Amino acid sequence: MAASRSSDRSDKDILPHKAPKPTSHTGPLRKMESVPATQPLSNVTDGARFDQLHTLMRNTRPGTLEKGVAEGVKLLDRLRDSMMPRLADDSDVKQFIQNIDSLKKGPTTTKTVVGVVGATGAGKSSLLNALLDEERLVPTNCMRACTAVATSIEYNYDPIPYRAQIQYIQKEEWERELKTLSQDILDDGHVSKEINLLNTDAGIAWAKFKAVYPTKSSEDLAKPDSVQRLLTEKDVSQLLGESCEVQDTQANSFYQRLQALVDSKDRSSGTKKGEPAYWPLIKMVKIFLRSPILSTGLMLVDLPGVGDSNAARVAVSDKYMRDAAGLWVVAPINRAVDDKTAQSLLGQSFKRQLKMDGGVGSVTFICSKTDDISITEAQESLSLEEELLPLHERSEQLRLNRKALNTELLTLNELKANHNEVANSLDDEMEAWQALSLEVQASPKTSASECEPTRKRKVTGLDQAQKRQRISGSTNLGNEDLRTWSMKKENACEDHSVVNPPSTLEEINTTIAEIMAKKKEARREITGINERVKELRKKLDAAAKELQDTEAEVTSKCISGRNAVVKGNIQADYALGIKQDDEVLAVEDEHYESEIVSRDYDEVARTLPVFCVSANGYQRLKGRLRKDTFDSKFKHIEETEIPMLQAHCIKLTEARRIADSQSFLGVMSQLLNSLAFWVSDDDFSHGMTKQQKETQEIQLASAMVQLRDNLLKTAKDTMAEVQQALGKLVFHKNMSAVQAAIAEADETVSHWAKPVNKEDRARGGYHWSTYQAICRRDGVLRTDDWNNALAEPMMKKIAPGWEKMFSQRVPSILKRYSCRAFQVLNECHDKIVRDARAVPIGEAGLKMLQGLVRGYCTVFETHATDVQQSFKSAQRKFNRKFVPVIQEYLRPAYVACAKERGYKSFARMKSTMEHHVEQTRLICFQASVNAVRNLLDKRIEKQEQAMVGRLDGIFQSVQRDYYALLVRGKINNIPGAEELRQSRQRMRSEVMDILNMSDNIFRGEILTPMNTRMITDDCVDVLKTAETDSSDVGLHDDTSTSAT
Repeated sequence: MAASRSSDRSDKDILPHKAPKPTSHTGPLRKMESVPATQPLSNVTDGARFDQLHTLMRNTRPGTLEKGVAEGVKLLDRLRDSMMPRLADDSDVKQFIQNIDSLKKGPTTTKTVVGVVGATGAGKSSLLNALLDEERLVPTNCMRACTAVATSIEYNYDPIPYRAQIQYIQKEEWERELKTLSQDILDDGHVSKEINLLNTDAGIAWAKFKAVYPTKSSEDLAKPDSVQRLLTEKDVSQLLGESCEVQDTQANSFYQRLQALVDSKDRSSGTKKGEPAYWPLIKMVKIFLRSPILSTGLMLVDLPGVGDSNAARVAVSDKYMRDAAGLWVVAPINRAVDDKTAQSLLGQSFKRQLKMDGGVGSVTFICSKTDDISITEAQESLSLEEELLPLHERSEQLRLNRKALNTELLTLNELKANHNEVANSLDDEMEAWQALSLEVQASPKTSASECEPTRKRKVTGLDQAQKRQRISGSTNLGNEDLRTWSMKKENACEDHSVVNPPSTLEEINTTIAEIMAKKKEARREITGINERVKELRKKLDAAAKELQDTEAEVTSKCISGRNAVVKGNIQADYALGIKQDDEVLAVEDEHYESEIVSRDYDEVARTLPVFCVSANGYQRLKGRLRKDTFDSKFKHIEETEIPMLQAHCIKLTEARRIADSQSFLGVMSQLLNSLAFWVSDDDFSHGMTKQQKETQEIQLASAMVQLRDNLLKTAKDTMAEVQQALGKLVFHKNMSAVQAAIAEADETVSHWAKPVNKEDRARGGYHWSTYQAICRRDGVLRTDDWNNALAEPMMKKIAPGWEKMFSQRVPSILKRYSCRAFQVLNECHDKIVRDARAVPIGEAGLKMLQGLVRGYCTVFETHATDVQQSFKSAQRKFNRKFVPVIQEYLRPAYVACAKERGYKSFARMKSTMEHHVEQTRLICFQASVNAVRNLLDKRIEKQEQAMVGRLDGIFQSVQRDYYALLVRGKINNIPGAEELRQSRQRMRSEVMDILNMSDNIFRGEILTPMNTRMITDDCVDVLKTAETDSSDVGLHDDTSTSAT
């Protein structure tokens, strides 16, 4: 960029002195046929030259801005290529190329980190899978927790679509962990009896040990040099400090391979007999995939639940929490309001940390499993009985209708079965009579009485005859004659009596005709029944569909009603908690009102994003989870609120993307202006006398010296104002904060030594084994943090001023800085213009001068934004430095207590801790405050040096612009000067042509909404899907950054 973003120069390097004349400025040249003449810029360098670029800079569509940045990078490449031939012999060209290279490093996607927290079983992994539109990607397990490590998820730009990096802890970290595990497992040199109880410290430690070393026994761990020998185990040592990568083209196989590495199995043994599991050695997991919601720079971090005792993993999680631009709190909706994790996150300590991080507006609540609902309970608690009564009555009527239809269908099926049986019997009889007819016809001389009809089966039994008579409504005489004749024939064969069968062929044919008529009638009856059955089935399907829709409407009303209540409750409770915290501090401290950040608590509640989602419901509607048997309770995918949350993901990155793009385009605009002045062939000193030229040059040099002095003073004054505000808002109450911590230290330590209260553990102390386990870990074990407990009274005093300092005062100071710096430049510019009017440079020259400083406004604003980001990083980093100092001062007591063994060891531990805190509390708390103040003082000093260096780069650019416009350099009469002049003229002419066409690339379609690599079509679809619903949720941008 035109102004270097950083510099290592000290104040002495840029002390005011007479500004040297910039070298290598080419003066007006004669037009030669062999050298293309540059085009005059006097008609376009007044600011209108880059109007389309300036219009683009005011755009607020991140996709459009990013496309403009991409086009800008191409433009810079063309300019750089055109100037490269003159790099060696032109200092201005060298500086311009350096500025271009520096600016091109800027247009990268800034990561927006969002931490996702929630208790085990809250549904975090399932939620993330749904957001990423993958059936299974983030490791999940319905029986146990798999995400015991921080798992970051970001966009994948590699060819292989699914990729993961698994980082293992360092050897030193595992050595410390092994020593702690050994102390937890061994009790005075013997294996603890609690190793088989997984809820105990010894049980947890044993599970980790056996996972990594499944073939080792407790005796191996009890040996004197066990830790060193275990560290040298080949399978373990080759992993420590290393990382491995998993790649796959298919999501399912990728998931299975990743799951095998991070799943904790049964947490007590390896994957197979004798085969180790390495989940205790994993430090962090990074997953890369091509998901639309990640393509705009979002990084989701699935943070492990509370309770991990591995220091390396805790450090990783803390870093992500510190760097996070947003925090998502996930809890099942049935327990969302009073969920244990939600309560702890909304506790005093957490709210104070949010304030000190400037993150009160960065929290998002996500209530999961919204389809887990009892209709009866919901309608009673939500008072929906009257509203839902018509739907319930309709459902009941539909059930009765279905029952009646099913009864009728059953009757018809029975009737159809009877008709089918009659038809089959008629078929048999028809075959018998037709066979008899054929036999009579084949033997004319044989009478019918001498023939016997052949049948496939005998039709006998009075019950069948009665059934046929009942169904057909009449008796078939031919059939009866045949049956009677057949029975008589059989009887005659037995008693040798004479039977009189039908006598003629005509009688046989008559009988056959009667059978055929009855058969046709039976088939007609069956056809009628089939049509009726078909009609009934359609009615049943329609009734079932209507019943399903009615019940779904009931469920939807209950779910949406509960969602609305839960959202309102969480928003109100969150704002109320912030308000109550502020009010308590105001009562305790009479000076608090002057330090508190002014807040609109109604606005805090209204803008808090709360989503009530169903990951499984979304996946089912997307055609996934086919093996699961549960039915989705949603008709439309929007009802799951996953699309709304996806839109929220994209929204979170917009402010940062807009700011980055506008910053790049603003600095590029200033650089293009500088190049335009530099390549201009207009000589505004033409017609001036030699004395006038010398006077103008002296005046310009004087103005440049004054400009440098004033810019330097602006930087120093700004940092002095920051230093003063820091003392007034944060550290003016050092002693009162320290005294508050001292006053409560004894009571805090005594509380740890109280007997265990099984009914309310918060009111009681610790069991001796837990007390010692905490000491082994320097005061931190899962949710217990003794160091933070001791610092709590001190932090309550410091937090309000700290929040106001970095959330309001620093941004205000830096905003004034950018205005002051630009004012200094404007004052210098006005003086130069007044001096220029005294000599005849003409209206064209004045017009160009007027447009010279236009681009520097954005440069100063960008500089101020960069400084603010630096302070924000310091704000989040340094407010976490109070507690580690306290921890360091308590370490001797922790070590001594961890070594205690034998009779009355617990009493000695408590006595040691109480005595140590009493002796060191004053120096401990004072050292904590002093350490943070020293860090901030050094940061301010370093920031001042960086600002001075940055302003020097801006000054050099401004000076070059003025000299390029008002003072033309000359090429000395050296050998080859004419060739050099022609070469330089060709280069400038080429740069001029590029600049003349540059604004065209920012015209037309680039100003229309479009999708770029940064925002895909899928992202736009997600935004459109949730556009109509977004008013229900407090969608808000990342307030950590704002567009310039």
